[in-house]
Amino acid sequence: MATDSSSRNDLRLIPPRRLVAVLLSVSLLPLGLLGVSSWVIFGRLLNQKSLELQSTIVEGHAKAIDLYIEERVRALGFLIDARTVEESTSEPVLKGILTHLNRSYEDAFVDIGIIDSEGKHLAYFGPYDLKIRNYREAEWFQTVQKERIYVSDVFLGYRRVPHVVIAVRADRPGGFWFLRVTINSEQFESIVHTDYLGTTGEAFIVNRQGRFQTGSRTGPVMEMSPLVSPAWHTGVRNSRLEVGGVTKFQATSWLNNDRWMLVVQQDEIEVRQPVHEAMFYGGLLISAAMLVVVVTTLLATGYLEREIGRANKRREEIQTAFMRSAQLASIGELATGFAHEINNPLAIISAEQTNIKDLVEGLGSDEALGRELLDSVRRCEKQVKRCGGITLKMLQFGRRGASELRAVKLIVPLEETVRLMRKQAELRSIQLILEVEAELPLVQVVSVELEQVLVNLINNALHAIKQDGEIRIEALRKLDEVLILVQDNGCGIPAEHLDRIFEPFFTTKPVGQGTGLGLSVCYGMVHSWGGRITAESTLGQGTTFTIRLPINSTPD
Repeated sequence: MATDSSSRNDLRLIPPRRLVAVLLSVSLLPLGLLGVSSWVIFGRLLNQKSLELQSTIVEGHAKAIDLYIEERVRALGFLIDARTVEESTSEPVLKGILTHLNRSYEDAFVDIGIIDSEGKHLAYFGPYDLKIRNYREAEWFQTVQKERIYVSDVFLGYRRVPHVVIAVRADRPGGFWFLRVTINSEQFESIVHTDYLGTTGEAFIVNRQGRFQTGSRTGPVMEMSPLVSPAWHTGVRNSRLEVGGVTKFQATSWLNNDRWMLVVQQDEIEVRQPVHEAMFYGGLLISAAMLVVVVTTLLATGYLEREIGRANKRREEIQTAFMRSAQLASIGELATGFAHEINNPLAIISAEQTNIKDLVEGLGSDEALGRELLDSVRRCEKQVKRCGGITLKMLQFGRRGASELRAVKLIVPLEETVRLMRKQAELRSIQLILEVEAELPLVQVVSVELEQVLVNLINNALHAIKQDGEIRIEALRKLDEVLILVQDNGCGIPAEHLDRIFEPFFTTKPVGQGTGLGLSVCYGMVHSWGGRITAESTLGQGTTFTIRLPINSTPD
């Protein structure tokens, strides 16, 4: 079969919402997964580092307190090693020693005393009246005899005020004596209570029995703390506990030769605040990145949509130009057939006019002659209407009308097309056969365009057959589609050309006999209705074009 046609490269546009959804999914899903994984992993890491930092601070603070005590113990040890009891038992000397110590250690001591091996004061300087007191039964006195250096727990003693003493034993030939000082409780409290714990944190010291050695929000000095008989451990131990319905992080470390335990506790929310801030700013960063992705995607898809819209508009303009060119080409091919059809009735009209002229010349009172004259006039009128109908068909075919899809019965445009093309087929001794299945469903098409598609296919079949052949047009239902088959027994299409017949400007006709647009326009029209058009051919046996149209159940 000779071909006049082309394949249409259909530019199909993905729905904008779907395109945006796909692009956002591809962009945001990895970013979201990265954000969530970062939130989990770095959240745990930051939380762990926050606790490690708290442990490091507690450990350093415990060492600072130990160093505070150790420096004062060493100073006392140096004094007692450098002096004899005789040199230290006068009140002016003790006053000088206390003044010198407080100058060196920022008023770290309250009072100072020299005590003999019986627990009696040999000398004392300070704000309390303790010279007559005997300390033989005091716990610190009994302990320092064994350990030489002793830092006591907080106790009331004779002065009935909570205080801590440091006692150092001086061993001399013939006996021993003790140097005892009282630590400045306010200064010691200020060292324990640091400023690094924020608004909810606190630091305090308890002894092995769990009694407060410094003041706390949960109890005063010497009262029992919630940590009754705290367990000994090495290094810094972290734990969580509920205090008054509030979760707190607690870190503990032993000091003063494991006699005291430093306790640091702080509300969990405040400990985690740096973590929460880091996560918050990280979330803001991820959110900003996601917002940038969303805005960029929307702008990009909007731009692409506009560009595709312009491309589609240009394609439609070109396709419309193709269709007009094909219509004009088809009208040119039909002109010969129309000339034959019009010439025949015109010849009859001419003969009838001659007959009327002769009849008029011989007209008399003969009634039979009058009737014959009227019959000739009617025949002329009939032939004129026939010519008018043919001309109207031609005008309808070439007119650029509305391309609105309508649900139609195929029998109507099929019969009109066959009636239009039958004369050309008869001139070539070609049979034009139409077979339409009964009760065929409605389909959505543009009737004028369907007639043009059929005319193009029939014209191609006429060129393929040349003389003495058959063109069969069938319409039938198959599942949820209606099929229109245009079959011929012409020369067929070579296999190497079959894949190209729908390409624009591709034709197998001789130069000057084909535009190469016919089948391209047919392809575009059929696809614009939501249908499909395919071709099968066997060289030397013929070609079959199949138009597949979806069924429409609602008539217009």
